[in-house]
Amino acid sequence: RNRHNRGMPEPEIRPFRPADVATVVTLWNATLDRDPITPEAFRERTLGDPNFSPEGITLAISNGEPVGFVVAVAPGAIHRFAPAAGTGRIAGLGVLPAHRRQGLGGRLLDGALAGLRARGCGKVVYAAHEYYTAGLDRAYTPGMALLQSRGFKEVYEAVAMGRLLYDYEWPAEARALEATLVAGGITAAAYTPADRPALVAFFAAEFPDWAPFLTDKERRGDDPGDIVIARDGAAVIGFCQRLEADHVGPFGISAAYRNRGIGTVMLYRLLDRMRAHGYRFCWFGETGRAQPYYERAGFFVTRRYAIMAGTP
Repeated sequence: RNRHNRGMPEPEIRPFRPADVATVVTLWNATLDRDPITPEAFRERTLGDPNFSPEGITLAISNGEPVGFVVAVAPGAIHRFAPAAGTGRIAGLGVLPAHRRQGLGGRLLDGALAGLRARGCGKVVYAAHEYYTAGLDRAYTPGMALLQSRGFKEVYEAVAMGRLLYDYEWPAEARALEATLVAGGITAAAYTPADRPALVAFFAAEFPDWAPFLTDKERRGDDPGDIVIARDGAAVIGFCQRLEADHVGPFGISAAYRNRGIGTVMLYRLLDRMRAHGYRFCWFGETGRAQPYYERAGFFVTRRYAIMAGTP
């Protein structure tokens, strides 16, 4: 029976407040337990998103205790984590187990969809960026059923991939690739602060949304060696990094330099670094069409996600 039938008041749905960061993270980790986040990640990827608006986050409060949340983001002029213009995103939705099957998840979702509709979104996707989660993990079956009840449909499947580093070593062909590249003036090595101007120019030309990843690392005081760059003379032509813990990404090469093995050499340089620092596993949140490429480097599928889309 629902709360109303038991004479209990319906949970209050209220907007996000600045002091709610720890509350949202705690709820997230208790309900989306396959995708835990940290307060720092939440501040960077949600509160730090140029498109963030506080009304996109709401909490459910029962008897003074937070029991559910939803995080919704509408696209704006800057698309660091946003999908296409006019497409909103539900970045996270969860209700504590003791409060499920009472319509609370639907209330949170419906409110988020109405807010995205009011902000001009004609389409909504669930998650769909790897720096939280690539989509809806198929293990979250109640969440999938809720989205389907609101007309969401699966549009494709995304996969996450990882590899063990216990037995990691460079294959002979990767060493040969590196020698060929070096002979042609192309190198892959750990980033240093002196490389910053060239790396910023690379971001501006090739991946404008990626510049905040560098500033986030600088602000946190992370080791610059967690980034590997490829250079052709003075120009940066490739970038990959350890994002956090054993999570790798983003990873990309200038369009004019692709299909020459540069990414392979960069990746192995980064894996060298991670293994030297005690990591025994690494993973990409979503690999897209590059799955065969990563399989050749010893990666295997670790998770499968349904990319769910609907109209608000």
